[in-house]
Amino acid sequence: MKILFCRHGETIWNQQGRLQGHLDSDLSSLGESQARQLGLALAKFNPAHILTSDLGRAKCTALLANEHLKISIETSSLLRERGFGALEGVYRDQSAEMWQAYEQRFERNFIGIESAESASEVLNRVELFFDYLKSFTFETLIVICHGEWLRIFQNTIQGLQPWSNKLSLPKNCQVIEYDFKL
Repeated sequence: MKILFCRHGETIWNQQGRLQGHLDSDLSSLGESQARQLGLALAKFNPAHILTSDLGRAKCTALLANEHLKISIETSSLLRERGFGALEGVYRDQSAEMWQAYEQRFERNFIGIESAESASEVLNRVELFFDYLKSFTFETLIVICHGEWLRIFQNTIQGLQPWSNKLSLPKNCQVIEYDFKL
């Protein structure tokens, strides 16, 4: 099965430098345009289904991309972004101590932020997601999720520590092709 992984479109909070995690922000006008362009770009793969994170920014991206594709959409909490606990919704110029802890997320599994998810907790959801995929028979599937989720997935398939920053965060609506062997 070919899986086309995509990060959601740009959000207003992305523009403002606010961390989202499990919180949500509307797509910006650029993000809406990115999502519609994503649908046009993915059409050449003839996808059969979209799986999307249950967070609003990913669901909105899926709906806008699907304006052109017109295929079935399903949501899954397994695709949620990494939770950043007390730092969610905080601007970059606030709480220097928490932002410093956030920047250290590449050095170890856990981050020193109250209620933040560890990289291995996200990896557990990634693994559960791939177990879930075994029930699908589609040739091509679109998956719309989030930057840190994708980084942890990519690190794992590259043999890196889940928290590594050797791979850059995917851009909004960037497509990452992956061949999943059942």
